[in-house]
Amino acid sequence: MTIWVYANGWPVPPTVLLGCVVAEVLYIRGWMSLVKADVASKASRAGSRAGRYRWDSWFWRGVYFVIALFLALVGDSAPVDILSGQLFWVHMIQHLLLLVVIAPLLVAAAPLQPLWLGFPGWMRRLARAAATPNIRRVVAGVEHWLRHPMISCALLLAGIWVWHWPTLYDLALTNDTIHDWCEHLTFLLVSLIFWTQIISSPPFVPRANSLGQMMCVGFAIIQNVVLAALLGFAQVPLYAPYVHLATAPVILAALHDQQLGAGIMWTFGDVPFGLALSILFQRWLAEHSDDASIALQTPRATEG
Repeated sequence: MTIWVYANGWPVPPTVLLGCVVAEVLYIRGWMSLVKADVASKASRAGSRAGRYRWDSWFWRGVYFVIALFLALVGDSAPVDILSGQLFWVHMIQHLLLLVVIAPLLVAAAPLQPLWLGFPGWMRRLARAAATPNIRRVVAGVEHWLRHPMISCALLLAGIWVWHWPTLYDLALTNDTIHDWCEHLTFLLVSLIFWTQIISSPPFVPRANSLGQMMCVGFAIIQNVVLAALLGFAQVPLYAPYVHLATAPVILAALHDQQLGAGIMWTFGDVPFGLALSILFQRWLAEHSDDASIALQTPRATEG
């Protein structure tokens, strides 16, 4: 096995590659009809194709989806995955890709509708027949509970912190199944739920107003900084596999490796949250500016 391929000779796990290919085919099938309808609708109203260039148009949502799948393949590729088992800071980059890059891109891509439309008609009819009213109520209830802003934040905190507990982190490093299908899947799911509170992703819309969304992002930043500080200022290496591994390709003490990973988490991990916070703050200012303008104009209209 070299660093470029796994022991089976694949540069990316076959299951991950197959899943990404199937998802891309289904998404493109549904996306093509949605982007045509989106552009036609915007053109009929505005007399141009300007709507195609909005960040939330279906044209751009398709771009986000492709980028997210590409980064998922990169994050699961042999070089990144093998190095993540040898160096903590590489593993941290792998985690950040899932939590603050791939997840918001997938949410912005709003994949549910195009993926649904991408299935053959007979499969959609079969799914509708199987989804009884009771099942729909249960699914809607679970979705409503999971997407409560406080629950979303709590799940993000729990998902990240539990898997950084040394016992579970070491277990994931020594078991590929737990690493891929428990740890990483947990990171992806809790971050997807969290980012639906920040980014509109039809059929889901943020449940909180701009102020509430800023509080959610602020919470995410705080928990990220606290965890990074605990890792960075620890006096001893916390994760046994990195301490005892003797085949690291770079001569780097385990404690320094941990501190570097914590620094990456502290700095680069907060960049997407910082961007989201600045956008939300501008939106909040715009909303209050509009409200103030209306409040100033209303008395004049009444007097006239």
